[in-house]
Amino acid sequence: MEAYSFCALPLELIVMVADYLGPLDLLNLIQGLPHIAPLLNSWHIQAHDENGHTILHHIVEQRLEYLIKPLAKWIPRSSIADNEGWTPLFQAVRNSDESMTKALVYAGADVSAKDHTGKTALHLACYEDAVGIVQILLDHGANPSAADCNGRTPLHDAFGRNTVILQKLIKAGADLNPRRMPRGLAPLYLEAWLGREDAVRILLEAGADPSIQTETGETILQKAIEGSHTKVVQLLLDAGVDINVREFHHGVNAILTAAYWGADDCIRLLQRAGADVFSVDYRGCNALHRAALGGRLSTVKLLLKEGVDSSAEDNRGYTPQRYAVEGVYTHGGSSDIDWEELIRILEDVHTKKLKLDRSTSDEVDT
Repeated sequence: MEAYSFCALPLELIVMVADYLGPLDLLNLIQGLPHIAPLLNSWHIQAHDENGHTILHHIVEQRLEYLIKPLAKWIPRSSIADNEGWTPLFQAVRNSDESMTKALVYAGADVSAKDHTGKTALHLACYEDAVGIVQILLDHGANPSAADCNGRTPLHDAFGRNTVILQKLIKAGADLNPRRMPRGLAPLYLEAWLGREDAVRILLEAGADPSIQTETGETILQKAIEGSHTKVVQLLLDAGVDINVREFHHGVNAILTAAYWGADDCIRLLQRAGADVFSVDYRGCNALHRAALGGRLSTVKLLLKEGVDSSAEDNRGYTPQRYAVEGVYTHGGSSDIDWEELIRILEDVHTKKLKLDRSTSDEVDT
């Protein structure tokens, strides 16, 4: 006996059957009988499976772009999110599917929809480094300053990505100084952290504030110094950042940050900009204390040459040599650091200074 074909059923009956199908089965039906797609209604489009996926989610996942147009009239009211809060548009963006994204947007998909974390499709497009999709979304009204639940904007998600995305967001009027919580990180901070000179220049020229501090008071300049990103440091200095600003907890400024991270070239740049190499933090630590703790041999030599006091004591009475000894334990005796040489240099300088002080004292007594 010959198998009965669905095509032989009356159209009205097929549509009635469609009412009882799940999203994936409904998609299979439409693929077999494309002419019934225009007969579907919003109920069919909004029906979802156990994962919250609608027929549109499956269409996007299978990249069946040709089915978007027949269903277009239902899409504006069918931006239904799945169990993760993702709409079909999010799915298309995640797949970096530019043609599907364009089809959904042209059909009226909501570009402002947010997932459970408050992110929009534009956040995701920036994160995925999808330049073309970013432009499509911006052209259709996506908010370049939309903040998620943590205050993170598309500019935050664009850090480390193609600088063309930065330029497009800026041109669209993005807020240049949003703060991502809980640490209060601005986009410029993130780009400086990575040492991306071009990105930092673009943001600064657009008006980003280089003086913004994190919740702990760390500056963008300090973050650039941490990675020894000298070109970024120079850009920030040229932008007029205050080199004497201290973070809130211990009062560490730019020169003390450079000492700890062994950023010798940054120390020279800071000195030329007027930084005080003899400054101390709230704990009484000078640059030598911090360089010794970090095991920065070349920095210790540089600071000694600049005349930083090797016998200076912090608020606990600890000298840089004592910090070097502590550094051995802090860094687990790292084989990348010549701790013996570092401690020996500090000890020799300290001993010579003591002898000189005694000699001077004896001369005064006589």
